[in-house]
Amino acid sequence: MIRKVGMIALGCAKNRVDAEVLLAMLEKAGYEICADTADCDAIIVHTCTFIEAANTESIDAILDAAAYKASGKLQKLIVTGCMAERYKSDIMKAFPEVDACLGSKSFDMICRALRSEDRFEYYKSLDRPCPEGDRLLTSAPYSVYVKIADGCSNHCSYCIIPFVRGEFMPRRAQDILDEVKTLVRGGAREINLVAQDTTKFPRLCDLIRDICMIGDVKWVRVLYCRPEGISDELLELMAAEPKFVPYIDVPLQHASGRILQLMNRSGDDKSLLDMIGHIRRKVPDVSLRTTFITGFPKETDDDFEILSRFIADARFDNLGVFPYSREEGTAASKMAGQVPEQVGRHRADIIMARQLTLLQSINSARIGKVYEILCEGSEDGMYTGRAYFQAPDVDGRVYFTSQRKVSEGEFVNVLIEKHRDYDLYGREV
Repeated sequence: MIRKVGMIALGCAKNRVDAEVLLAMLEKAGYEICADTADCDAIIVHTCTFIEAANTESIDAILDAAAYKASGKLQKLIVTGCMAERYKSDIMKAFPEVDACLGSKSFDMICRALRSEDRFEYYKSLDRPCPEGDRLLTSAPYSVYVKIADGCSNHCSYCIIPFVRGEFMPRRAQDILDEVKTLVRGGAREINLVAQDTTKFPRLCDLIRDICMIGDVKWVRVLYCRPEGISDELLELMAAEPKFVPYIDVPLQHASGRILQLMNRSGDDKSLLDMIGHIRRKVPDVSLRTTFITGFPKETDDDFEILSRFIADARFDNLGVFPYSREEGTAASKMAGQVPEQVGRHRADIIMARQLTLLQSINSARIGKVYEILCEGSEDGMYTGRAYFQAPDVDGRVYFTSQRKVSEGEFVNVLIEKHRDYDLYGREV
């Protein structure tokens, strides 16, 4: 009899939200959520498939969990999430230890999968909404992700998301607000709105205003903004509303117009610099984060130089770079002129080294300033947390001292006194 169920959850913040909804379904059905995989009667591997590294991590997690069928008390191994959707029955064929496979929008069938006496598969049509419901949080309650939409309709040539999550499908605004209110009652102070394309959400500014009106909300942050969707209305709201933190995560992917066109994206280095200048004029204290892909098919040394100059001119506060991953089924995977993997990795390393050098001057300018910091605990004898210009999980941190005991989830004013690499150091004032 299956009583204890554990989970290995992988992937992005949106995947984490789905995993938390799934866990709440299990708990409501009477199963015990088990943190010790060796003691589980069933293990769920909630997978990611965005790039090849994510596939490898998901496969490794399946194999690690499968080992407990021989060495532990494991009765059932279930694979859910995006890789389950992408490869469907292939997973059941490749891994005989897997007892059930549920697609990316099919995890509400988890109890049927657990009760089934036979191997079980279910893949709901991707034009159906993703299951929603209560969440069993897997992280600290004071900073939470809230998914406002599922899927993506942009069809960038390198991206597998539309094939595993479907077209863009926004949630009902009232359902989002109800979820935020529930999370706030549980202690949430920072609300991080996520989707594959958040700026495509209809009447996004109205949603942000409504969330900011909830009394105990302190910060509202919007992640994954498509450049074309960053409207003046959004920027003016960001400049005027104290709870709407001036932080824009805008994944640009490249700056060469030729490469962006091959990616099925718009713009070039000049238009993107104009956009960044416009944002900074509208919101002078804005913090900008972006991501880029190096080694995309047909990327030449000249294209890479355009990207490098653009990054130096744009001066992003935070930046991530990923070598191109050739994903089966995407338009880019069929393109001629594939760049050797080692070239893409080398170019990514160059960009990150240059960004770290650039960050030294950016962080030097923060010394002597006081920022409000969300405390997230302590480490090596210092408290640690984040300022408005640091999103959870992806950016640097602030380490600080205090003459009193500071609680997790508390906001404190910190004077920045020094910096090291991506992190800042200071003391409460």
